[in-house]
Amino acid sequence: MNRDHVRLLLLVLAFAATAVAWSAVVPVYENLDEIEHAEVVRHIAVTGRLPVHGDAEAAGYHVRQEASQPPLYHMLGALWVRLWGLPRDAPSAEPIPQTLVACGSGDTLYKRVTWRRDPYADLRADGHRYTTYVLRLFSTLLQGWTIVGTWSLAKRIAKRGPLPYLAAAIVAFNPQTLLVAAAVNNDNLVTPLATWTLVVLLDAWQRGPTPRRLLALGVLGGLATLSKLSGLGLLGLIGLTLAVYSWREHRGLRELVIWGLLVGTPALIIVAPWLLRNVSLYGDPTALQPMLAIVGRTDTRADVWGTLRLMVQSYWGQLPCTFYPRAVYWPFYLLLGGGIVTLLLSIKANAHRRSELAILCGWLVIIVGAWIRWNSLTPATGGRLLFPAAPALAVLLAGGWTYVHPRVARAWAVILPVGAIATLLTGPAPVFAPPTRLDATGDMQIPTTIEFGDGDILLRGYAVEITRPHALCRLIQGSPCEPSLDLSLYLEAPQPLAGDLVLSVQLVSARPGDTTLRLAYDAWPGHGNLPTSAWPAGVLLRERLRLPLAASAEVTQAWDVQVAFYDDGTAERLPVTVEGRPVGDAARLTTLRVPGQAVACSETGRLEASTDLGGAVALTHALVEEGRLGWDVILCWESIGPLEADITVFVHAYDAEGELIATGDGPPMAGAFPTRLWAPGDTVRDAHSLDAATEPTTITVGMYHPETGVRLTARAAGEQLPDDAIVIWQADQR
Repeated sequence: MNRDHVRLLLLVLAFAATAVAWSAVVPVYENLDEIEHAEVVRHIAVTGRLPVHGDAEAAGYHVRQEASQPPLYHMLGALWVRLWGLPRDAPSAEPIPQTLVACGSGDTLYKRVTWRRDPYADLRADGHRYTTYVLRLFSTLLQGWTIVGTWSLAKRIAKRGPLPYLAAAIVAFNPQTLLVAAAVNNDNLVTPLATWTLVVLLDAWQRGPTPRRLLALGVLGGLATLSKLSGLGLLGLIGLTLAVYSWREHRGLRELVIWGLLVGTPALIIVAPWLLRNVSLYGDPTALQPMLAIVGRTDTRADVWGTLRLMVQSYWGQLPCTFYPRAVYWPFYLLLGGGIVTLLLSIKANAHRRSELAILCGWLVIIVGAWIRWNSLTPATGGRLLFPAAPALAVLLAGGWTYVHPRVARAWAVILPVGAIATLLTGPAPVFAPPTRLDATGDMQIPTTIEFGDGDILLRGYAVEITRPHALCRLIQGSPCEPSLDLSLYLEAPQPLAGDLVLSVQLVSARPGDTTLRLAYDAWPGHGNLPTSAWPAGVLLRERLRLPLAASAEVTQAWDVQVAFYDDGTAERLPVTVEGRPVGDAARLTTLRVPGQAVACSETGRLEASTDLGGAVALTHALVEEGRLGWDVILCWESIGPLEADITVFVHAYDAEGELIATGDGPPMAGAFPTRLWAPGDTVRDAHSLDAATEPTTITVGMYHPETGVRLTARAAGEQLPDDAIVIWQADQR
């Protein structure tokens, strides 16, 4: 074995080890359409027949749209199951209620699990789970041939240098390749078959279309088509390439026809039985119509640019229910964009291999065109649909970067596997990680004893804070970053729980009686991974959440952090007891200041000179209006220094004799924003009402400590005001 082959072997082994790591992290059926593909395999293994739409579902097989997919991968998978004597029992998979799942784009990696699971039992794989893991290994082995094929394809372009290794690394350590290779999915067969078809096609172009090569092209193209319909494009590429070769070499039409027969005959023999079966069953040779009836059709109003963006993004990495954190994609965008630019710059220098590059570009164009056509029929943004052309794209990109400098290409070959591991740790790992199991002496910032239900669940402690985004967040993510609510809950179930309860975390307005929500998070514990019926009894679990606080129309104010548990079926919350005292159906952990929109104060109420109260607060605006039930007073305060206590605002109305006729005392914003949470620079719009039986002559305002009644010193122009009261309105001002 020469040095090149040793390096290739090491690369393939590194790919296989990384793919197995991804398989261990991603739970069974949480991969791309995995349960449907696995059920088609099981149907063939059990019945010995291909599934039929309607009949298979009626028999209890969860095949859905995959029942009419080209069946070669599933047939080989069934053979693999029988070869190793794997269990063929039906999966005991239950979907999580849709109200508790948040599929879609976004940076929050919570609530992305779609199937009920016991994460502590996943490693004890048995029955259908064990079969799925072994089928995933079969997929990884198939994709190993894609890596070897990519290396061989690149060798047809450049026999020496780093290009073959970089091309193979681009395919092997694309996070999406690893995710697909760790799944039961027919992409794992069509991709290696398409890759080796390209290898043989370049051999035929460079050395001539011998009968052996032509028959191999027909067999590989037919097998690829029988794996996935995108493989059908290979036959078109083969025909076009042979036609150009015939023209270039001045071959006759008769010879071209013979070449076509040598390619087309084995391909037709392989594919025809499946096409005829589809015509008989569905009246459609490709069986696309019954599939479309299940998956639905594309909305003609779809966002074309958004669809294209998601396709490019998901080509490099997308879990079935979410995208990876945005920072993951920048290296791959650089790899893609830089590779395309440098490839175009290198065309003149690569004149001797333009025809080979054109063949690879032609295959890429065919696959992209097929994706556009398919996406026009049904929503299909997944970049993995381009994977049959992934080796061709990898060779093109590697060629561009190699043109820059061989050392740059070698650097990329090192960066990519590191990036694949980093993506695993920042993407799938946190999505599917269960709560951490702790000793009873776990580190808790605030120990407590809060009971939910009749002692069903105990909250032993918690930690909570608002986290500000890092200064580099915008640079990394390319968009404004949001603050987040960071919460750690230390939970315990003293006894096994029979039902599945939903954990609810809310930010509720601190104003008494106001139920406005700033944030609402409802999910099974463990980010959706751990139904309470699977909780280990008597074990302390740490639930960690980082919940982004999306932009809101709410102003900066205080919000209560509340935690509750409820039954998803009845929406009935468990009663809460704190230190033996019933407190309702939610536990209030703390009150936090949450940044919001800036307050707008009316210019008509601006004071000529602001007044200082206790060196901590300035009154900048005051507006008095006659209301339906009395007098409305609108104040604007500006925080200029810290206040360690919660201060009350007084609003007093006096008649012409100086008698107090009405008061409107109360905390700022009716309790929604206690002064101890104010920060310098805050502007607070504060409304009070005066129920005066007679028209007041004077209205004054100020602040005082509610426990002692001591007022904050009020000063204007450096002079202390009488009674520390600010006159904001007098009758002669009307």
